[in-house]
Amino acid sequence: MTWEFKLEPTAEPVSEIEHILDGCRNIWNFALRERKDWLNSRKSPL
Repeated sequence: MTWEFKLEPTAEPVSEIEHILDGCRNIWNFALRERKDWLNSRKSPL
């Protein structure tokens, strides 16, 4: 048996959730860019 709930937040929680997710996205993109830069710096030109 499973339970399923539908969230219907008001405008204020939606704004806070979007702010948190925006910060998470920025951190993820920064870490991904750092990793790509690190990998590219270790490639040897042929």
